[in-house]
Amino acid sequence: MRKSLSNYLLPFLVAIWLVSFFSYLGWKPGFAYNAQRYFEIFLIGCLLCAGVTVQVSFHFGRFWAIASSVLLTTMLIVIWSAENKWPAVREGMQYLALFGAMLVVAKARQITGKEGFDRAALMGVVVFCFGCSLIVLEGLLLSLSIGGVDQRIVFGAFINIRIFAELQFLTLFLLPAAHYQFTSSGWRLFTALTAVFWWGLLLYTGTRSALVALPFALIILAITARGKALSWLKVFGFQLLGGLLFYFGLRGIVAIVLEEPFWGGAGGMSFARSSTSGRLDMWHDSWNQFLESPWFGQGPGAFACFTDGLAAGPHNLFFQLLAEWGGLVTFTSFLLAVVIFWRMVSQLKGREAPDWLQLSLFVTLVTAVAASMMQGMINSPLQQMLIVLVFGWAWHVFGSTRFCSLRNSSISSAQILHLIGLVGFLSIVLWGTKKDLELQTQLLVSPDGVVNLSYGPRFWADGHDHCADWHERYNTRNQAESY
Repeated sequence: MRKSLSNYLLPFLVAIWLVSFFSYLGWKPGFAYNAQRYFEIFLIGCLLCAGVTVQVSFHFGRFWAIASSVLLTTMLIVIWSAENKWPAVREGMQYLALFGAMLVVAKARQITGKEGFDRAALMGVVVFCFGCSLIVLEGLLLSLSIGGVDQRIVFGAFINIRIFAELQFLTLFLLPAAHYQFTSSGWRLFTALTAVFWWGLLLYTGTRSALVALPFALIILAITARGKALSWLKVFGFQLLGGLLFYFGLRGIVAIVLEEPFWGGAGGMSFARSSTSGRLDMWHDSWNQFLESPWFGQGPGAFACFTDGLAAGPHNLFFQLLAEWGGLVTFTSFLLAVVIFWRMVSQLKGREAPDWLQLSLFVTLVTAVAASMMQGMINSPLQQMLIVLVFGWAWHVFGSTRFCSLRNSSISSAQILHLIGLVGFLSIVLWGTKKDLELQTQLLVSPDGVVNLSYGPRFWADGHDHCADWHERYNTRNQAESY
């Protein structure tokens, strides 16, 4: 009986979650960013349900068990001491959910088999990148049809041009591994075409953080892997070269259509921009917030409430941790990150033959961390879903010895406790999501019918949704401007 129930547990849990989610919250919010976040929460919930049923154990080890416990305890203290409780709880639950979803991905690779999982995941990444490329090219064609290049139209599906570039940071370096994994000429040609589009469009965005994050990651790879990465770098070089040719061709076509010069026209954003886009001011603000409360920070999600700007985050993960979580959480997180990095490097150096997937995942993780020092890499829904895949994938690739498939297929006492905890967690998620969306319905549309959107989202469309002082300042400024 217990074995029979175990076989039907996952579809039962997903069905209950689906009915509860949509019957309690409704179909979806109207604004595109809210809709993405809405369905991300649903998908993360499905992954967490799968975590109850997957028959794989993970062994932390003494060091990681102690370090993780210290980090979790410190985070709970920070959340408890936060002045604005719900954003702090919401941010903490978000990180906990992402961590749990990554663990489920890692366990899925263990139970489904490495080759099958890797092939399916790489196919999904290639198709995702190709589809996003077509969306951007369609937006560019639409923009050209009205006589110009409007970035809001070209990258409108991603809310912000930086979000599109951040998706590229998490996928670009996986394409050489996809080329190696696929043996059929059709898939290799499709992967090469996707890589050409993907690199060309990254250059077209003019994302300046790419000038730092991507070369930095490649230098780290060359130092650690050395000669073992030569074949990987060769394929990467051909993909990048194709992207450069596509980029120049794209700018040339736009220049001809708009009858503008090749350089200096509206063909794309330039890397040679002198402004910092307000980053230095945001970093200065976050540093001052850290100095006011150096041990436990101002509270998760609090940066938005202490700035007059529209950006709801400091566009730097290190300053965000300092300002919102304090020095203790930042130091512990930094220490764990260094240990993880060192162990990945040790595995790359210890291999006799190069592992293309390890190389791709390693350089992707380095890119994500480097880029997070200049922009918000873990804020948008699409970013977070890719982070769940990539980080969970790398977790098993570099730590497969810590995972073990279980033979017992019946429901265990640990699963029952896990299920009880998950029910409580998802119940809070449903309640909080409904309250957040009800609040934002009031904030987005003023009594006179004006729609207020910051386009600087931290969680929902407006990262300042629970900042009473910010709304008071914002409304006062709007009233003064109207007079």
